[in-house]
Parts: sequence; C-alpha cells; structure tokens
Amino acid sequence: MLVPLGKTVNRLRNAIGWRLRGVFGDRRVDRVMIACARRWRPLLKKPVFIGVTGSAGKTTTKELLLGMLAHKGGAVGNDGSYSNIDKIAEALLRLMPWHSYFVTELSGHRRGEMDDNLPLVQPSIGIVTIIGDDHTSAEYPREAIIREKSKLIAALPPTGTAVLNADDPAVFGMAAACQAKVITYGTSPSADLRAEDIRSVWPERLQMTLVRGAQRVALRTRLCGTHWVPAVLGTVGGGLAAGMTLAECAQALASVEPFEGRMQPVTTPDGVTFLRDDFKAPWWTLDACFEFMKAARATRKVIVFGELSDVGPAKGVAYARAATLAQDIADLTIFVGPWASSALKARRPGHEDALHVFSQVRDAADYLGRISREGDLILLKGTNRQDHLLRLILARTGAVACWRDDCRVVSFCDQCSQRMKPSGAPPLLQRQASTSAVPRIESTPLTRVVPGEQVIVGLGNPEAKYAGTPHNIGYELVDQLAATLGLSWSTHPEAWIARGELQGRPVCLIKIRLAMNATGAGLKQLSDHMGFGPEQCLLVLDDLDLPLGSAKTRQRGGSGGHRGVASILEAFQTDAFRRIKIGVGQAGVSLKWAEYVLTPFDAASRIAVDVALDAATTRLLEILAHPAVAPGALPGTT
Repeated sequence: MLVPLGKTVNRLRNAIGWRLRGVFGDRRVDRVMIACARRWRPLLKKPVFIGVTGSAGKTTTKELLLGMLAHKGGAVGNDGSYSNIDKIAEALLRLMPWHSYFVTELSGHRRGEMDDNLPLVQPSIGIVTIIGDDHTSAEYPREAIIREKSKLIAALPPTGTAVLNADDPAVFGMAAACQAKVITYGTSPSADLRAEDIRSVWPERLQMTLVRGAQRVALRTRLCGTHWVPAVLGTVGGGLAAGMTLAECAQALASVEPFEGRMQPVTTPDGVTFLRDDFKAPWWTLDACFEFMKAARATRKVIVFGELSDVGPAKGVAYARAATLAQDIADLTIFVGPWASSALKARRPGHEDALHVFSQVRDAADYLGRISREGDLILLKGTNRQDHLLRLILARTGAVACWRDDCRVVSFCDQCSQRMKPSGAPPLLQRQASTSAVPRIESTPLTRVVPGEQVIVGLGNPEAKYAGTPHNIGYELVDQLAATLGLSWSTHPEAWIARGELQGRPVCLIKIRLAMNATGAGLKQLSDHMGFGPEQCLLVLDDLDLPLGSAKTRQRGGSGGHRGVASILEAFQTDAFRRIKIGVGQAGVSLKWAEYVLTPFDAASRIAVDVALDAATTRLLEILAHPAVAPGALPGTT
C-alpha cells in the first residue's frame, strides 16, 4: 500500500513543480524547494544517508549503490549527475519515511559547495572515489579541491563510516580528519577491502575477487574496464557500512548495468557495438580508455573523439597527442568538433585513411554509417554538452533529425523532445554538391593549374554586406594583389579567379563564392577540376588572436577556431596548407566576437588594416621568393 502511495505523491509533486516553475520561475521555485527539503530532512529517521564525492566515478558509484541497496530496501538518489543543492533538495523531497536509503553525489566543483550541501544531507556514510584534475584552475587548484571534498569526511558523525580509496594518497589522507569509523579500499595490501584477480577484456565484463580479512568472494560485474575498480570497491565499502555482507554485495552488484554514457556498450541491429563514454572527456581519463581498447577483442577497433577538456592552454597539441596515441591502438581514429583539425598533425604517411576529422557531428555520423560493419567496436569519447555524440548511434535507426552543434543542452539526445526536429547544417556531401547548384554564369573555362603555379586563396564571405569586415580581410588582400598586378577577375559558379604572374612565377588568385563555413567544399571541387593540391595553396585569412595591424605566416596546423580554415582542412583531410594570417584582434571591443568579425571596420581601424595588408603582402612575396624554405626559416613563421 505504501509503495503505490509513494508513486502517487511523487507524480503529484512533479506535476505541481512544473506548474509552479511556469508561474514563478525556476529560481524562486528552487529556493522554496530547498527550504522545504531542509524542513523535511529532520523528519526522516529511518533512511541511511550516504554521500559520494570525488573527481571521477561519483555517478557510477552512486548508481551501483542504488542498484545494490535496492535489494535491502527502498533507495532514492539524485537524478543522473545533477548534484547542485537544488537537485539534491528535489531528490530529498522524493524520499519517504519508509525508504531505507538515500544516496547522493556531492561534487565540490567550487569552493564552499560542500558547506551548502552537507547541512542539508547530513550523511552518516561518506565515500570518496579518486581525486583528479577536473575543474582545476589557478583560482581553484588541486589542493583546494582536496580540502573541499574532504569536508564530507570531516562532517561524518562518530557513529558513521568513511569509505576511502587507499590507492589515492589524497583520499587516504582524509582519514586524519575523520572522527567516524574508516573502511579503506583498493588494490593496496594495506586496504581493508581489496580487489584481486582483476580482469576486463572485451567482450568480457569487469570481474575480480573481493578480499576482506579471511573472506574471498568472486564478483562478476556488468561494467567495462578495470578503471571502474575504485567505483566498485567504494560501492561495496558503502554496502558494508550499511550492514550488508560481502557475499550480498557481490550478488546484488552482478546485475547492475553500466550507467548511461559511462563506458556503456550499445549494440546496433547490424552488429556494430558502440562503447559510450560520451558524458565527459577530461584528458586524464584517456589512458583508461586506451588501455581498455588495446586489450579488447574485436574485428576492428574505432575511436571517436569529441570535445576534450582539462587539456591546458595548448589544446591543439593535446588533440594531436591524443591522435598519435589512438592510432597505436585503433584501426580507425575520428575527431569531431571545432578543434578536430588539430589532430591532422598526427597523420602518418602511408596510413592517411586511419585518421579522419570532421567539424560537425552530422558528417561523422554519415561517414560512420558508410564504413562501419558487423563486429566493429567503436568507442565514443566526448563531452555530451558540447558534442552530443549519442547522435552517431541514433542516426543509424533514424532516431534523430537535430544536428545542431551549439545547443549546449545537458541531457542526452534520446531524452530531448527536440531531437526529431530538423535543424543544423546539411551534411558535407550535400554541401559539396551545393556548389554545383550556383547559377551558371558565362565565364572563361576552368584551365588546369600548371606545375609550379601558386594558388593564393583569400578567405571571406561573398555577399556585398560583408565587404570591409574583419572576416573578409583575406578577400581584400587578393583583391589588392590583383589590382597591383593588373589582373581581371573571371566569375565561375564556384569562385572568382584571377590568373597572371608575380615575380616571374604563375599565380592563381581565388575567392570562393560560398559562405565561409562552406569554403572547403568549394575549394575541394576547384582542386578536383583544376588539378592542384594543398602543397600549391596559400591561404590568406583573418586571425582574432593577432593584434590589428600585424601579420604572420604558418606552414601547417589546426584551424585555430577559424571555421573557414576548418572546412578546408576537413574537405582535404590534411593540415598541410601554408597560411598568411592577418591580425584583426582589438582589445576592448564591446561586440561579441561573432558579431565583430562581420561588422565593417571603423575609420580609425582602417589605418591599421592597411598596415596589416602591406605586412601580409610582404610575407606573401617572401614565400614566393623562397618556395623551398623550411618551416620557421622566415621571420614570423610557425
């Protein structure tokens, strides 16, 4: 009778909550909900309250605990990874007096967060998984994170229990500030609860032997990867603290499935297995994924990277490093997103097809749909809020039509009400085909580029309203160069083209007649028609990271966030394009960067722009005069 009553109360509470949010707004409702939870908590005498913290494994530990403790009585926990105080309060209000357990994550993402959450939860059992580098910064260094998370252990009552990872010195050291009983876990011989005989070689799941004193119990989990051992042992430690036996813990854990987006296997009807680790992708977690994929048994191994986090200031270098490591393990490596082109630096001669990059998830989904086959094991390693890699799976059954890459929605796409609403850019093949849809204009025929001819491509947007803007400074330079040489522009469906000689060498000036984001599709089509490759090209473009009035050359590398360059590198699947970057950055600009680059320069800025164009022209002439000079030999070259 109590269980149906509890479900009815929860449904009623949710319905009222949505109505209240619509009337009063989220913040006001959250404040009321937190206040109600603070009054509700002292009335709950029966449930055991358990808090879980750490840099990784919190959600999996919490979900394992909920699944395991369900065998000992009703258990309630926070939803997903939502661990802000309002979400904890919402979960607390779902807790009824007849429930046996309440389990919640306590993140400590910022200073003082524990000070808000601990008085509300008042846990008697505290579990700490591991301390990593997530959320570290100059303002919130690792030492401060350790102090923040250790507040959970210091707040436990003398009758409570702290469950600490003995393999992590930062976690093990928290015992010094604990007045409660301590259970340590890990692979260390000194740990109270140990794991031995650990193995996890796909398609087998994680298994181990649990050891506590003279007790030895075999455990077969449904998890993938040995890096989940701390989460499993922390869960068992929590079960022991809650009164379960070692054998009961092992039996209950054997049926708990991996949590969504955390090394979660999904096999499609055509026999392709995706391993979803797409909730978040901090750099320090890559080693565990690489170790799992290296040991896995599969017909073919594929690794797909989305947005990587906690990589430091040299993000492009990190992506190239990840690509290098992945190619030692996987048969095929794919990068998706605005930084994907940085991985092209790691391409190996003779093995170019082993690494592909795409700026948009839709293009990666289209490519995977064409090349994947039965028996493939495909690891998805991304950050859901940035890239929503789940769409790579949903696309195989037509279960998604939304291809936006900027929605920033926290939830997974299969939970989104907008996923079947068509949106986002068309796929790459369609964008390439669209270059042929430009109305035909009478012009001189496209003649092939001769050996030694330099192709100079000015980047910009073709519409007249973008003339004189920072994003069109590439157009300006080639226009200025054509006027100086007395060249005339011929109009073609794909581009404006001017051909002549510069310093005794044949040159072909190009302005693609497509939007900046589609520049790559247009240039690739010209390349196929005219017979030139990246080694003959020189890109001229704007750079927000360089001050207005400056210019710099670069031999190769990622896009640096420039969408026009990214589209070119993606279309050609190589970063081997020389570039002249013209500085357009200005301090103190009130506009957002996306608006600034499409707003015409004011009169004062035009003086610096003219200086920049002269400097860029000088660098261009230096490159033409020294075509065989090694990268970095010219001043201002990288």
